[in-house]
Amino acid sequence: MNPGALAGRKVLEITDASGAYCGKLLADMGADVIRIEPPGGDPTRALGPFFQDQPGPDRSLFFLYMNTSKRGITLDYTRPAGHALLLKLVRQADLVVESYPPGFLARYGLGYPELAAERPGIVLTSITGFGQTGPHRDWASTDLVAGAVGGSLYVTGEAEDPPVSLAGHQNHLMASTTAAASSLIALRHAGRTGRGQHVDISIQETTLAVSHISGVGKWLDDGIIPRRVGSGLTASVPSGAYLCQNGRVYLMVNRPAHWAALAQWIHEETGNQEVLDPLFEGPSSRRIEYRELLDLFISELTERHTVQEVFQEGQRRHIAFTPLFSPAEVVRDAHLAARNFFISVPHAAQETLRMPGAPYHHDATPWAIRRPAPRFGEHNEAVYCGELGIRPDALQDLIDQGVV
Repeated sequence: MNPGALAGRKVLEITDASGAYCGKLLADMGADVIRIEPPGGDPTRALGPFFQDQPGPDRSLFFLYMNTSKRGITLDYTRPAGHALLLKLVRQADLVVESYPPGFLARYGLGYPELAAERPGIVLTSITGFGQTGPHRDWASTDLVAGAVGGSLYVTGEAEDPPVSLAGHQNHLMASTTAAASSLIALRHAGRTGRGQHVDISIQETTLAVSHISGVGKWLDDGIIPRRVGSGLTASVPSGAYLCQNGRVYLMVNRPAHWAALAQWIHEETGNQEVLDPLFEGPSSRRIEYRELLDLFISELTERHTVQEVFQEGQRRHIAFTPLFSPAEVVRDAHLAARNFFISVPHAAQETLRMPGAPYHHDATPWAIRRPAPRFGEHNEAVYCGELGIRPDALQDLIDQGVV
């Protein structure tokens, strides 16, 4: 197997569910990511759903996916012996990723100044709900809270109904992706200057920043505050889920040229002359007040066709139509199969799991899942004895004391 782009980099990961994907992105690109769990086990091992619906420390599908290619050790670094071991690991590392509340690590002598004293080039990336500074830094956060204060709940759902949370852990995933990219920038700087830095990732700020749909971009561009409009978007008009003969497709129209192409298609198939009115031309903001009328025009087109017909012809005309698939249909999708997107990964029970594969492709330094998620304490001996030089009997003493 060819080395990944981050081969030779060593990362220590001390995160909860909000930061696990950051380490996965780095590990699958070749970095040696060591996930540090408390001796009692990582709480994310108890997150369902579970492999074959059977709970267990090595059966959480969340944990099994989010921790591919990583090694795993146990350590209580809040105790003096554990503190010393973590600093030894830091001396061999390039990056530490953590997601504790602001000030938690500093309370135990493990803040950025202490880590930099051990290794000046170390990069510390902290992922928190509201960042390391500011009036909200000590507020508790979850993925749901991040969606609420970051704006995504405000624009998701029917206008007359309560807000709807995004599926999965999308706010945490966006923050983890931002953390991974920011960490690489900091590592490049450290490589050039020999000086590390503290990377501060606010999940709320990331949620606000990454999406024009729920952020402040629409206000800055057009003076419009996005709100809930069912399956559609204020930032993209027309948009939403439209019924076909055998399912639904999703549409987004963002640019004047996209609307012109769609209007022409509607006119060709239905004979609708009104859809070509210059009143509807231009940016999305000009079409907001006509959303319901335009939905009728579009439905008249889509209901004449199957999902695949709308999708294929829409692609040919450079219109952003996409099928709305169930999870089972996603797994069977011909395009994803042709791209070999789903891959088989070994599982601790001597079986394999099918899971999403490469999010991007590099020719010379390919992405790859190099090992399955670590079992509880799987690499304690390799790391503590093989790399830190601790005698096996001394390691056993640390285990008996609850330090490892």
